[in-house]
Amino acid sequence: MKRPIRISLVAALLAACAISTASPHVHAAAIDDGMPSQSWTDTPSSQGANWSDLAGGVTGRPYIASLSVTTNGVSTQIVTNGTVTTAAPTTLGAVTTVISPFNLCKAGSTNNCYATPNRVGITLAYVKQEGQLGHNFSAPTATLSPAITATSVFDMTIGLNSVGKKLGWTWMNGTPSFWKTENLGQDNATARVKFSLSEAPGVDYQDPKAQRCTTIPVSVCDADKSTQDTLGMQMVLSLDTTLSAAFAGALFATNAAIIGSLDVASGETPSLTYGIAGPHSLSDGTVRKGKFYGFLSDAVLESQFKIAATETDMTKLLSVARTAESKSTADAGTDTVTWSKWTAADNGTDGRLVTISDISFSAPKFKVTKVGATSSGSAKGTTGGAVQGVSGLKFTTKARTITLTGSGVAGITYKATATLGTVTKSASCRLAGTKLTCTLKATKAGAWKVKVTPSKSGATGAAWSRAIKVK
Repeated sequence: MKRPIRISLVAALLAACAISTASPHVHAAAIDDGMPSQSWTDTPSSQGANWSDLAGGVTGRPYIASLSVTTNGVSTQIVTNGTVTTAAPTTLGAVTTVISPFNLCKAGSTNNCYATPNRVGITLAYVKQEGQLGHNFSAPTATLSPAITATSVFDMTIGLNSVGKKLGWTWMNGTPSFWKTENLGQDNATARVKFSLSEAPGVDYQDPKAQRCTTIPVSVCDADKSTQDTLGMQMVLSLDTTLSAAFAGALFATNAAIIGSLDVASGETPSLTYGIAGPHSLSDGTVRKGKFYGFLSDAVLESQFKIAATETDMTKLLSVARTAESKSTADAGTDTVTWSKWTAADNGTDGRLVTISDISFSAPKFKVTKVGATSSGSAKGTTGGAVQGVSGLKFTTKARTITLTGSGVAGITYKATATLGTVTKSASCRLAGTKLTCTLKATKAGAWKVKVTPSKSGATGAAWSRAIKVK
């Protein structure tokens, strides 16, 4: 099966309503708050693939192993020793979750989908009425039990199960305070997170301007304003294995965004690029401002950036800069950046949390590079001009042909090479507008080291590089 380069969550959103969210900017009567239950996502449906379409059925899907919430100092246990078969609550106002597959192939289909989902969505919800849930925790239509406020802190452990053992990055609409993964790569892997609720926008997916707002990786979001702004929590677990194994279990989160994505460039000048998407304005027409949270463990800082855990001032070691790849990413914003230290005792894992505040939308991207390193957005040549690197680069392999696609910049020349042992294959890349395509022919099976290098007027920028297995 051909692997899609870009996967949009729009179909999943329309089918399961799993990425809509809730807030105090609109009256409760105006909020589309309904969403299907876990039972609905576990059983066959004519509207799209559900967990029942998974080989072996629902037994392999992730589940909530434990869930509690603390409000005003009072802690309530909601799920204890949960499994795939744990019954969901039916009492009006009871707090629960829905776990949904994204981009899963419906039984009998192989078109633009996966035999196992490449993303899994988790939405915090409450029982709104018999057979239906709600996700708006700022203006619920039933009395919540236990009581939930914007400052409530949830403690949730996810059993990743056989489907989730390929966990890559995790995006959350919420404010994280704790993150810990264990036994990654195994059927008994778990991810534990503590969080409070965050705002997120709803958009009209019939509007062409909004249809690309949930594309991963984030690229464009032309929606003028949200249809509603709600308070809740949603997560997306990425099961895409194209990133370095070092980033398995990476966490980042947002407030006031629809979705987020993570791109990684390894090699001599490693970098992380976080993208988040959302409409320019709130539903009431005021300018949208959001927050971003990115957790970098000490292990990632050491292995990818050669930064020791004993370092104290991250502002002197890592640069966090907003990119300007397109009109959507170039919107101005003050983008205040702060760093805080996380410890295993208090936050689950040793590392650093970067917080970016006062973010303007529609599809901003933030690149993290080591200070002093030449990054793809700021490499300078002898002429003094910037040589823009490729971004959002993804690849497919078929019949020993490696095809790379991503975003480039007009006026920049991009060349690609693939090396295996003493064999090197070269190719010129084609740039159509901002769409960059490179095609390389591998002559035999193996892990080819692929590199894409930008150049202009004799000056070169930072190269994108990655090992790609060819069968």
